Amino acid sequence: MKISKFIYAAVVGGGLASCQSVDTPMFSDKDAFVAFDSKSTSIAENAGSEVKIPVSLVASKGLDVSVGFEIDTTAYAGKNAAKEGVNYRLKNTSNTLSFAADGEMVAYISIEPIDNGDYNGDVCFDIKLSAPEGCNLGANYTTTVTISDDDHPLAAAGILGKYNASGLDPFGTSQMQNWTCEVVKDADYVDRVWFTQIVPSASGATYKSVMGTVSSDFRSITINAGQDLGTAGSYTLSLDFNGASSATAQVSNGTISINTYVIATIVEQPGYAASGAQTVTLKKVEE
Repeated sequence: MKISKFIYAAVVGGGLASCQSVDTPMFSDKDAFVAFDSKSTSIAENAGSEVKIPVSLVASKGLDVSVGFEIDTTAYAGKNAAKEGVNYRLKNTSNTLSFAADGEMVAYISIEPIDNGDYNGDVCFDIKLSAPEGCNLGANYTTTVTISDDDHPLAAAGILGKYNASGLDPFGTSQMQNWTCEVVKDADYVDRVWFTQIVPSASGATYKSVMGTVSSDFRSITINAGQDLGTAGSYTLSLDFNGASSATAQVSNGTISINTYVIATIVEQPGYAASGAQTVTLKKVEE
């Protein structure tokens, strides 16, 4: 086998903290603000019910304040802009969210996706908070909403989803290794997928997804070697198939099999690796 050595990469951090008296800062009502909890929200087209997007009032106590919101598709015009009444329904009765002094510190914008039964690709829109009354706008005053098309051909073929992965240790122990991997669609190409973790976990390693191209009959996936796999400590990792330029994964009944060495080689140290498996088998556990 080409890989002759194995580096166990680990990143260890530590620090000391001293016990000191710290004054608690005062939070004035004039500092209160409203903001989205997250900068992005993903909604499945076939969710079957409305999805509530939270907007929080950040204050020391409840306040009588309000904030408006608007739907904006400017960033997606001519591409994948979502259309109200076609891709989703806004369930709020008005475009104003109100908070009360004796009420909750969170309000919701409710979106109901529309499942059209056709593959049109993912569609997006932004929701922007505006015109606050009695409070300020926080940094997170915009959230991007993506409605994921559930009719993707690779979903119908049973390829997309979450998998339990396993593979024998190739570095002499022959122990079985187990980890999880998700196969996700590409944002632009319907015949491409991304493997979120194609090799076993390793201490100190942070992996990147690698891309594969699905055959027209959905029975195989070609994965090119040399893709950026992430890092292990200060080292850069690259995908290696024991010297081959690519590997062909076989797809059958919820199982994806890569019948060759799958190695996370260290770019700066030829012949060394951070992780790997003699073969990799992925068994689907969730769509």
